[in-house]
Amino acid sequence: MARDRRFIERAKDVYTNAGERIGEAKDRSRETIEEHPFASVMIAAAVGALVGVATSETIRMIRRRNRR
Repeated sequence: MARDRRFIERAKDVYTNAGERIGEAKDRSRETIEEHPFASVMIAAAVGALVGVATSETIRMIRRRNRR
């Protein structure tokens, strides 16, 4: 039983720590975007374009495979 309590307490600590770290990362991201808005938009556009190309190629490969 004590082992279960220790596990639960550890899980709570990990959850709390993760929440704090996520909050800090969110704040740093917001600060970076506010300091460099143009670069942030360009990076987001580039990432979006890469995801779009990768998705398009994946769909194209699936369609070719299904034609056979």
